[in-house]
Amino acid sequence: MSTPPATDTGTTTSTAAGESVDLVTAVVAALGPVGSGVTVLVGEDREVLSALRARGPVVAVGSAVRAATDALPLVDDAAEALVAVHALREVEDLDAAIAGFARVVGDGGRVVIAANALAHRRELRGVWATAARDCGVVDPPPLLDIDERFPLDHARAWMQRHLADVTVTPVRGATTLDTAQVLALLRAERPDTAGVTWDLLASVAESRVRDVVAEHGGFTLSTLTGIATGVVRGA
Repeated sequence: MSTPPATDTGTTTSTAAGESVDLVTAVVAALGPVGSGVTVLVGEDREVLSALRARGPVVAVGSAVRAATDALPLVDDAAEALVAVHALREVEDLDAAIAGFARVVGDGGRVVIAANALAHRRELRGVWATAARDCGVVDPPPLLDIDERFPLDHARAWMQRHLADVTVTPVRGATTLDTAQVLALLRAERPDTAGVTWDLLASVAESRVRDVVAEHGGFTLSTLTGIATGVVRGA
């Protein structure tokens, strides 16, 4: 497994003029002017794929090899750009994966990686911790975080080991869910052991979430995702 680099404490770049953009728009903007080469898409995202196809030829690498992105079945310098959308969650060797991205992109091409930040959907963790404490758990274990291997917060530090001119663009937003959707997320991300049965914890969490939904018409989760962009420089 890769040794994590020092945590990046640099300030992320903001979107132009502070404008709000969605992730797809941010990805397309990061790629820059349309060229004549191929763009590789790692991971599965229909909206991103559609946007990339509108720009030019695309080679889509789906989930079949997402867990082994350090072994992309592409020759060196095969593309002018590579976009990876939430594709590093299951990768054991992040250094090998990012080096593999750089390998298939020619000199001067761009690598764009989309990832969630550590603060993504922070309200969900609040519901979990509060409900667990209400059930008598003094020190609740955290929810499982599928993004902790490669969060946006650490993207610059990882990518600078293999790419030049790395920038990070956060994309902030919010999503409103009903009670059943919030509980489904909690169930999917709950730790193996929590010091209390899931049925009891779910009943307490459901009561809290229902109160919020009744008062506000839904339960709002803050979203914090974004993209990190780097340029391939020849040796």
